[in-house]
Amino acid sequence: MILTNPEGRKESDETIIQTDEDVPGPVPNQSVRATPSEETISLYWKEPAEPNGVITQYEISYIGVRSFDPSVPLQRPGLTVSLPSNATHYTFAQLHPGVTYQLSIRASTSKGFGPAATLNVTTNISAPTIDEYDVSEAFLNETATTITVLLKPAQAKGAPISAYQIVVEEVNPQRSRRQASSDCYEVPVSYHSASSGGSPYYYAAQLSPSNLPEPLPFTVGDNKTYQGFWNPPLAPRKNYNIYLQAVSSTER
Repeated sequence: MILTNPEGRKESDETIIQTDEDVPGPVPNQSVRATPSEETISLYWKEPAEPNGVITQYEISYIGVRSFDPSVPLQRPGLTVSLPSNATHYTFAQLHPGVTYQLSIRASTSKGFGPAATLNVTTNISAPTIDEYDVSEAFLNETATTITVLLKPAQAKGAPISAYQIVVEEVNPQRSRRQASSDCYEVPVSYHSASSGGSPYYYAAQLSPSNLPEPLPFTVGDNKTYQGFWNPPLAPRKNYNIYLQAVSSTER
């Protein structure tokens, strides 16, 4: 304060007064990012640009919004977690594959919570699984040019089965054995392309999920065409590996 009269002016002593706290501003949207896996989402953020006081805690939450697989129930209500003021990340666990979750985060001071920043994140889908085959049940019959096998439906995790593919690979003693357990033949190769391009395998058939509602015999080499893939007769007196693979795909 400055006092002034015709004889002059005089300043008072300085007094420092701090305004009261308020609720904080939002966590900056550009700082919020999420990294999904099949069953987890890791969320990262930074402190509000306008804390308006001392941040005391963060509150983060999620709720299921939609799922690629309609058979998966959405978790309602979702989960809410309180975290200390120095937290900058958190991982939500035990989620469902192929589900879109709405995540929200807000900060608090002693005056309460500020507005929440939100984003939608979709967990990755899982690969379908097929029960292990016993050799005696998988192999049904053979002729000089055909092999009949038993196809089993797959179990979807995160997204419905899009297609089944029967892959044939000729066993070549001079070629190292394929370490195939969980590997897939991702590139669709027709018989003609395999013959001209030297591919060790070809797609003998592609089936829609409705074609395999339950275990079903299928004859490899029946000389028919399935969704554009020719299933040619097999060469007599040759050995083949026959694979069934299930595919799930989504468009985000």
